[in-house]
Order: sequence, then structure tokens, then C-alpha cells
Amino acid sequence: MEAADLEFVGRPPDPRLDGLVSRYQGYAVVATRRMRRRELPGTTLPLVITFGDAFALDGEPLVAFTSGLRETSVVTAWPARVRGVQVDLSVLGARLLLDVPMSALTGRVVALEDVLGPLAGRLAERLYDLPDWPSRFALLDEVLLARLDAARSPGAALTWAWRRIHDSGGDLDIVDLVGELDYSRQHLSTCFRHAFGVPPKTLACLRRFERAARLVEDGGLPLAEVASRTGYSDQAHFNREFRRFAGSAPGEHLRLRRSEPSADTPP
Repeated sequence: MEAADLEFVGRPPDPRLDGLVSRYQGYAVVATRRMRRRELPGTTLPLVITFGDAFALDGEPLVAFTSGLRETSVVTAWPARVRGVQVDLSVLGARLLLDVPMSALTGRVVALEDVLGPLAGRLAERLYDLPDWPSRFALLDEVLLARLDAARSPGAALTWAWRRIHDSGGDLDIVDLVGELDYSRQHLSTCFRHAFGVPPKTLACLRRFERAARLVEDGGLPLAEVASRTGYSDQAHFNREFRRFAGSAPGEHLRLRRSEPSADTPP
């Protein structure tokens, strides 16, 4: 990766957003040219607001954007010079704080104004005008807590099912999950897909994959050990699922990743 001037400042959100927002991050990037990175699918969804040039996601320029769950990677081109903030949302957090059925966003990256309407532009202007990162993060707390107060819950049963999948790391049997709820498997799948964008089984696969991808990128374990730790039945199952979501085998993904910008950078 070429040299660049990178600044990243992060902090956790207000504790009342625990389980919904994992991190705020402010960033400032100055490079000699646009940098590119493959963003893998997973169960953390970004909300990004920039104060300058647009990112390009699979060729589409976007200044402020968010996304739903997807099952393929997306290539992001960074502006050579950009500042902005990123909010990392859980699937439940996106459902509550964006206040849209996540089925409307599945497989899509969308302009933030398409989800939040005029609030997106007002929020971007207020963030830009503030003098430092702590005051910007405080504004995000204020805005997101107000939206949480007005949010419509997907229901106790679906929220519980999401938490079971998330907390298990995706390593659970969906048949067992159905057995713990007063839902048929088909009814749970339909309701879950509407609320969160994908059926429970797909979300579990994504959750398991993101854990495995993180261990692969850390580079500290043999691939067979990664597969075992994250609940894959065998190496063939691990390789098959990795290709499904990353578009390449684990070893090839790691080789490509090492030539890309750091994972601590914006999307």
C-alpha cells in the first residue's frame, strides 16, 4: 500500500445504544491518489457521512450512505482527500435507528437521504460545522438516542432470535431456534427476512463468516483451526462458504487483503 496521511479517532457510543451501535469513527485521509479496498459482507452495517469528495462503491459515487445485508463483497474507492464519520450499526440497530424494514435495503448501498430524508442533509451540515471529533460524536449520540426513543420494535420474538444468532457467533442450529419460539420455520423465515433483510439461516452464515474472516486476516492460526473454531463442519465446508461470501479462497483472500488499505480505515 502506498504512503498516505491517515487520521482515525473513535469511541463507543452512549451506553444506551449498546447492542445497536458498536463504534463511532472519525477519519481524515490525504493520499496521492484514490485507494481501493474490497469490503466483505457481514453483520455490521455502516452509516457514512463525508465532508468532501465522494466514495465510489462499485463505481457509484456517494457522499453519505448506508447499506443493508449482502452476500457478496463490494469494491470501495476512497477519495484522495476526505474527512467524515462512520457509525457501525448492528442489524438490529439499523432496523431500529433507520426505521425501515431491512428487506428494502438487502444487497444495496443507498444514499442516506433515501432512508433518512431531509435529516441526512441537516445532520451532515451540523457534523461538518462542529469543531472537533468529540463534539461530533456527542451529536451522533443525541440524534441516535432521539431516533431510538421513536423507533418501532420488530417485536420481542424477532429481537430475541436476532440476539441468539448474534451472540452465538452464527454457530447454532436454526431448527433449535425455531423450537424455542412459537413460530413455524416458514413463518419465522418470512418475518425475520422482512425485519432484518435475510432469513435466520443466512444471517447465521454471515455471522460465522465474519468471525472466520477476521481470524484469517489476523494470520495467527492455521486455516483448519479457523474452520474448527468458528463452527464449520470441515475444511471443504469452510472453503465453500468463504468463496460464497468473499469471492475467493481464504488463502487468496489474505494475499489480496495484505495489498489493500488497513481495516481500521473507513469503508
